[in-house]
Amino acid sequence: MSRTTANAARHVLCRCLSVAALAAVAAAEGTAVAEEAAPAEAAASTTEMHYDAQVAWFHAGTIEMTLQEHEDRYDLSGMVTTSGAMNRLFKWRGQFAATGRFVEGMPRTNAYLLLEDDGATREVLLAFGDKTTIHATDDESEELPIPPGSDLMSIMFLAPHCLGTTTVHDGEDAYTIVPERTSERKLNQRSRYYSGPTVRCDYRFRYVDGSTRRVSVWMADARSPRFPVRIQIRVPLLPDGILRMRIDRASGSPGPP
Repeated sequence: MSRTTANAARHVLCRCLSVAALAAVAAAEGTAVAEEAAPAEAAASTTEMHYDAQVAWFHAGTIEMTLQEHEDRYDLSGMVTTSGAMNRLFKWRGQFAATGRFVEGMPRTNAYLLLEDDGATREVLLAFGDKTTIHATDDESEELPIPPGSDLMSIMFLAPHCLGTTTVHDGEDAYTIVPERTSERKLNQRSRYYSGPTVRCDYRFRYVDGSTRRVSVWMADARSPRFPVRIQIRVPLLPDGILRMRIDRASGSPGPP
């Protein structure tokens, strides 16, 4: 077997093992809950979320997410894909999945999986238990201590309100989200996106290298949608990145009253 073929086979095997591990975590949680649950169980709900990404005036890509909830457990999965003008600079696709529980309304991650592919290299990252395992094309496997906090995607998209000082991670590094201000704003956007009263949460992200980024999250001041309707990321010397939730493509249950 050639080295290239061996690496490809190892990558596929690692990916399968990672996905199987995450599935096993979810299954184990389900078994534990089933043993403790009362005879009558609440029905599970599924919600699909669609976000358009924009950099400056250009469409940059999409994020497609699916949230499954059963009592206090959740499974969040999604795909991030570059498109439009962004593909002229680089192509990137990432798939992620997180499983965890809601504790006093806040998501708490039990396991986090990330698959990245930029066309030239691929990487599989699995954060579970007390360690993060990373498999990359043409590289040996690497194990790191799992960073503190819950994963960034769960916190940013599932938190029911503006955050206090919060530690999050991407499976490899931890970040600190520091709140700056909270304000009520009227949001006006095109018809495919949400317009109406919102609560805007302004944060400063502190990274392990000492750098910071300013992030603003708009939460709909209404029963639905319960997820962020707009996220804006400000990077010094670069155009802002913006995510907008597509309300014309939302599906599933709108969340608790």
